[in-house]
Amino acid sequence: MSDQNSNLKKSAWPESSLSKNERRFFSISLGNSSINWAFHGEKSENCNPTFFWRTPMLSLEDVECETPEELVKIFFRYLPKGEVGNFFFGNGEQNLQSALEENNRRGHLPTYYLVSTNSTQTDLFSRLVSCLPCRAIELQPDDLFSEAEGAYKGIGLDRLACLRGAMCVTGLPALVIDGGTALTYTAADQNGMIIGGGITCGMRLRLQALEEHASALPALNVEAEISRILDEATKSCTPADIFAKNTKDAMIIGALVEVSSFVRNVIEVWMNKVGSPKKRKNGEGTENGKKKRGDFTKNHKRIVAVAGGSGNLIARLLDEDDGGVLGTSPKPQIPTKHCGGLIHFGISWVLCAKSNQTQNVARFTNTSGQDKNMSANKKKKWMKYVGESVIKDFNPNNASGDGDSQTFKGQVVSFSLWENKEDGNKEYPLFRIVYSDGDEEDVDLTEVKILMNEYKAKGLQAIDPNNNNPEGFIGSRVAKIFFGAQMYFGTVLSYADKLWRVKYDDDDEEEFDRKELIAAVKICEENRESDPQAP
Repeated sequence: MSDQNSNLKKSAWPESSLSKNERRFFSISLGNSSINWAFHGEKSENCNPTFFWRTPMLSLEDVECETPEELVKIFFRYLPKGEVGNFFFGNGEQNLQSALEENNRRGHLPTYYLVSTNSTQTDLFSRLVSCLPCRAIELQPDDLFSEAEGAYKGIGLDRLACLRGAMCVTGLPALVIDGGTALTYTAADQNGMIIGGGITCGMRLRLQALEEHASALPALNVEAEISRILDEATKSCTPADIFAKNTKDAMIIGALVEVSSFVRNVIEVWMNKVGSPKKRKNGEGTENGKKKRGDFTKNHKRIVAVAGGSGNLIARLLDEDDGGVLGTSPKPQIPTKHCGGLIHFGISWVLCAKSNQTQNVARFTNTSGQDKNMSANKKKKWMKYVGESVIKDFNPNNASGDGDSQTFKGQVVSFSLWENKEDGNKEYPLFRIVYSDGDEEDVDLTEVKILMNEYKAKGLQAIDPNNNNPEGFIGSRVAKIFFGAQMYFGTVLSYADKLWRVKYDDDDEEEFDRKELIAAVKICEENRESDPQAP
């Protein structure tokens, strides 16, 4: 629970609405593995989020500060540089005085709308913003759905927000599959009434349960093993045999079959309830060509919204024949839309509903950047970043600033285009990055270039033999001499069972133990001028 003296208050309307002159605001989702943030655009146009980022969880050390200025500095660490940070502090230094001056210039306090399923993080966030000049509003379940609309006692606030977000993105009826720590599904009918949903174990929990309760089975690096299965199926154009011939593959493939079958069955039952895909009638769902306030577009194609850290994986399994991943019986393609930030779109709906505004439907480019209406030159301009490797450091943001850093390797998997109405509807790209821990975020062009440069720099750094964080070695460059003469360079992809998987630049792969890895890094350092990926 938040402290009574904190800036964090439970929602109460109309007091929690945006002020008359308030044109931008923040939304925050506090979950069980990370904090997901969004910055929202001009209120006069719509309340939709325009920029997403994620940070590590808050720690007790973050908020055990002696002065308000220390809290301000901690808070700034959680904001991206550039427009978002400037919105809070202006162009001045990141201190309390700059924030107060910017508030005077802006004419109102910045507002943070919070959806939380983690009471500990809620308390820490409340303490973090206690001395900051801002408003922080904690949304409640009935802000999103009432009992008359099908909300039942105990349904997760995150599930309600995701469902509202899916309704905004895909239309009605809506079904959202959220692949996080838990794998959940929540559905609404054609009238926006909640049908219900379900909760089961996500991929990681399924495999952890086997590890904990079946002593003969090994511990797995889940993300690395799933990536290996997907890569092998993609490169060989041959799906994985569900009759695996080793224990690791048996565990991973068994879990993938379960998730695919489970999700497909849920979708089949949902379609039986809401009806099969239909052809759209001309003008249906509009009034004079415009969507009426409070209405949702109609989901004629029965597109399923997929979200969460496992969203890309689930979307692929819902493609034709399990996306070519599993050698099972033939299966049809199910239309999906992998949507980042559904919770934030749900928050947008709340604010639009409370302020009697129309929420514009989110404009997404297909997650592969394959919009049919996109010109070839425009696609080529941004597609060149898709597939690039990145590295991002997450530092435990304690007051002293010390402690081990968390480094995650990632890959740019897609891009989407957003329209900036403040700049004459100019389009700008956001790039979706999936990290080695299964989480993901959107970054702008400036940040994706920074993260790509981080990968190029840190991929060439020597490995400390005394480093106790084997995951931190991922992304490092290595070299090995074959047949006494030929040298091949490669990159560390993953770590599992005390072995590092290395992928060479010619696409061959092998596993190194610690001794081999240290030797390979040393060879790479000694021959850096020959490395084709050296900066």
